[in-house]
Amino acid sequence: MSEIEGEHGASDALMRDPERLVRLYAEGLKAVHSVSAADCPFDRRLRVKMDEARIRAESGLVDSEDFEEAYRGRSPFELLRLLEEQAPVDEDLVFTHGDYCMPNFLVRDGRRSGFIDWAGAGIADRYQDLALAVRSLRHNGLGDYAPLFAATYGLPEFDPGKVEFYILLDEFF
Repeated sequence: MSEIEGEHGASDALMRDPERLVRLYAEGLKAVHSVSAADCPFDRRLRVKMDEARIRAESGLVDSEDFEEAYRGRSPFELLRLLEEQAPVDEDLVFTHGDYCMPNFLVRDGRRSGFIDWAGAGIADRYQDLALAVRSLRHNGLGDYAPLFAATYGLPEFDPGKVEFYILLDEFF
């Protein structure tokens, strides 16, 4: 393992040119998703993640103090019921980063230099990463750039239901 040089995607210097940053960020995710998942041993499909979420809730391992504002004041079991009601019926499986957020994306000399924090990587619906990328844009004051992110990534627009579902699912991890 070696150190990757660069600034994380939420650094002040990179935030000065948000359009360039958002394009690099989307291109980075597209590159991650282009990696073949054929031999990937890490199963992060929805049924696996839902089972893990349930186990974490039952074991008291969900930090409700860290919930997104929309979910504060609710119990993990309430959110688990929401997950079960809103679960997508289909998955578009690709190799995913698992925690694709701006601080885990690195840039050096105006180019993508790498990614960090691969602990959640594996085979999952591409919306696992897309949703967390959108959430990170929002958290970093760049929510208005989500359409540019989607267009650069290659989607005409995001599926808002899947985005919100995968953001909710992440509350359990």
